[in-house]
Amino acid sequence: MNAAKNPPKVSILIPVYNRKNYIAECIQSALDQTFSDFEVVVVDNASDDGTWEICQNFSKIDQRVRVFRNGSNIGPVRNWIRCVQEAKGAYSKILFSDDCLVPTCLSEMLPKLNDPQVALVYCAAYVGSSVANAVIFYGKNESPRLSPAQFFNLILTAKAPVSPGAVLLRTDDLLKHLHVQFETATPREYEKNGAGPDVMILLLTAHSHACVAYIDTPLVFFRMHKNSFSMANANNTVTDGYQSVFSLFLTKNYSSKNWLRYLSFSWLQDMKLRKKWILPGEHLRKYEGTGSFYEMVGLMSYAVAHVVDKFVKGRLDIIK
Repeated sequence: MNAAKNPPKVSILIPVYNRKNYIAECIQSALDQTFSDFEVVVVDNASDDGTWEICQNFSKIDQRVRVFRNGSNIGPVRNWIRCVQEAKGAYSKILFSDDCLVPTCLSEMLPKLNDPQVALVYCAAYVGSSVANAVIFYGKNESPRLSPAQFFNLILTAKAPVSPGAVLLRTDDLLKHLHVQFETATPREYEKNGAGPDVMILLLTAHSHACVAYIDTPLVFFRMHKNSFSMANANNTVTDGYQSVFSLFLTKNYSSKNWLRYLSFSWLQDMKLRKKWILPGEHLRKYEGTGSFYEMVGLMSYAVAHVVDKFVKGRLDIIK
């Protein structure tokens, strides 16, 4: 147990709402860490299915678990913020309430952050309905250290996670870069599902440091089920949220050519997803553009280049 004058080194943050079937396994995976200097902060977002009672029971039997409850549901992103505000550790590990940690997660990730130049460390992940039938995502990347641009390229091509659930970072950076809303060309209610605020934590933190660390061992388990965030993409709201914040981030931090490279890639992906033609100008205006003739020519030219790169080089580098 940590004395009041000696706060824990790491805070494992578990925001939760109505996860009675998964929360006990989630909290237990946090408590089973081989690294010992941590706390578990659980913030219940006014659950009404028995989740809160399960969380209370853990806090009664293990003093490392601190539990809090909102008087009403404040939405997922604001609940994430509440978790960070309650954290006492210098480092934070977000653990979503239907996911789990591998026992060595903290002991393997934390040493990477001893270097102040490292923004965050992320790892490969097991993804599936259970650990037994899970597959490994985000494995076999090229280097244990990546520049912010290399990291962004991997995120854009789904080779690195958009979720902070596979990341360990400094609590100060998490609090600084966790935002509820963004002023994108197409207004969106980002606070309703977190698609956008989650990945912007990673992008903004990476952009403020020299590099990102990577571990190719899967140290987290992302559970897929019918009510999981990753499955909730009604009307493509999750996809659109990510595309909007990626576009905004590019326009603010990279060249217009890099933004057009990404827009051409997302244009191709959108047409594949929706199985229909999308007008170039419509796509540009939706994601931070004006739909000018120059932009449309660039969009279509880069789209052709992406197709060639994919089949000739076997990879896509959007940011160059």
